Amino acid sequence: MSQNTARPVPKNSVDREAFRDMCRKFAQKEIGPRWQQADKESKFPMEFYHAACKAGLIGLHAPESLGGAGLGVTEEAISIEEQAKVNPNLAVMALIQGVAGSLLWEHGNDGHHQIAKANNAGECLLALAVTEPEAGSDVQSIKTTAKREGDQWVLDGTKSFITLAGDCDTLLVLARTDPAKGRHGMHFFAVDRRTPGVQTSQIKTYANRPLPTYRVMFNNAKVPESRRLGAGFGAIMAGFNRERVMVCARWLGHMQTTLAWALDYAKVRQQFGKPIGANQSIAFQLAQGHVDVEASRLYTYHAASRWDSGAPIQDIILDVSSAKLFVTQAVYRVTQSALHIGGGWGITEELPVMRMALDALVAPVTVGAYEIQLRVIAKQLQLPVD
Repeated sequence: MSQNTARPVPKNSVDREAFRDMCRKFAQKEIGPRWQQADKESKFPMEFYHAACKAGLIGLHAPESLGGAGLGVTEEAISIEEQAKVNPNLAVMALIQGVAGSLLWEHGNDGHHQIAKANNAGECLLALAVTEPEAGSDVQSIKTTAKREGDQWVLDGTKSFITLAGDCDTLLVLARTDPAKGRHGMHFFAVDRRTPGVQTSQIKTYANRPLPTYRVMFNNAKVPESRRLGAGFGAIMAGFNRERVMVCARWLGHMQTTLAWALDYAKVRQQFGKPIGANQSIAFQLAQGHVDVEASRLYTYHAASRWDSGAPIQDIILDVSSAKLFVTQAVYRVTQSALHIGGGWGITEELPVMRMALDALVAPVTVGAYEIQLRVIAKQLQLPVD
């Protein structure tokens, strides 16, 4: 789909306050009891995926014919925000299913549609394999190749930082099918993770541990032609813009929980005969945190509304990148401030704030780093950056 092409608007709608309440209760019930053990083990709880599907929170914007709800990005943002209030990492699972699933139903054949339908039914967890060791923000530089051999394609290469790759059933893999065509010579393939020649190894991380990330190696992995999608570089660029809205919702939820903790702590922690929140140096940090949360809320849902309007992607890039830039900087400020307010206790396991701060460290670099967003914004302002 061209970035200048108008997009369809959501087919269905819901009472958003009732929907938010349902999402909040779901998160408290299904994420609350699971995330700490998942964090400790650095292992994704598969039962959480099944619970989300049962609740109808996977495939929110997928067509009803494929088991989706036909809702918009705004509803998806609400769902992710409420989940992220409990844990910002497990909330990403639904985000990945939405981006990967949309590739299947928007650019795939009947076989791909059946994978999407199974995904929405809780029978096929998806992972999105784009990033490589030398191609993060620079997607055009991917080196993974797919070479045609009869009615099959042979994949070779390495992907890195692929969330859920070791847990999923199907990988959506971006590979070069015609290197001579540059970014126009790329396609996605729906690859069964158990295909011979596909290997995964977990990358140990300090943060985001309930949702492990992996290195994926393709060594002469044979994939049928029927698994190739009619989508490549352009589709994932559009998908990344949609994903950035969801990323904003993720960090908005995390920011609210962190600020609420810091406010409560500043009111009860006593030093020099008074709560530490009575000191201007602490109070002003919390006041700034409140502004960051409220501004992030406005940015996030403005970007979601613009996406749901059906306007061409080119017309909403400025809104999306501005939101992503601001919100991911704001969550860093809020969590670092909370860590400071926690003092010496802040770095212990007796308080939750170190975990909050660690998780937020990745915010500015995911789905288009801080510098990439600045460049996109500058280009949208018609500045001659190269």
